[in-house]
Amino acid sequence: MTRFVLRSGAGRLAAALVSALVMASTSPGCGSSGPELARVSGTVTYEGKPVPLGTVAFVNKDPNGRNATGAIQSDGSYTLQTEAPGDGAQVGEYAVTISAVDAPVLDYKPTKPVESKRYVPEKYEKPETSGLTATVKSGSNTIPFDLK
Repeated sequence: MTRFVLRSGAGRLAAALVSALVMASTSPGCGSSGPELARVSGTVTYEGKPVPLGTVAFVNKDPNGRNATGAIQSDGSYTLQTEAPGDGAQVGEYAVTISAVDAPVLDYKPTKPVESKRYVPEKYEKPETSGLTATVKSGSNTIPFDLK
């Protein structure tokens, strides 16, 4: 067994710092740090029909908060994520945007422009014009959007 003997004051200080760091990182009760995340899911409909594609974005009203997004599935459902799929959104207040545009992918230049299909009006794509808000609470949240 090899033993190291620290003779200088600087060496003892370094050892104490390393020891403190190791203890802090392994202390009981140290879980994930950061703001609380809550699960958020729901459906998006336009004029009563499910929106079949697109993105729902929750824009945090807290300037230090994090945003969350979710892809809209073919049945109109969505589940939010902040960092990992399905992890949800921070607890708090949000402005909400919904973008649902089916833009064709072309491998040639068409003679006339090809129109993209919009499933919801363009006004829902910006937090300033969407008029949509949401409150995320602890636990599981179901937040539907029925657009007109």
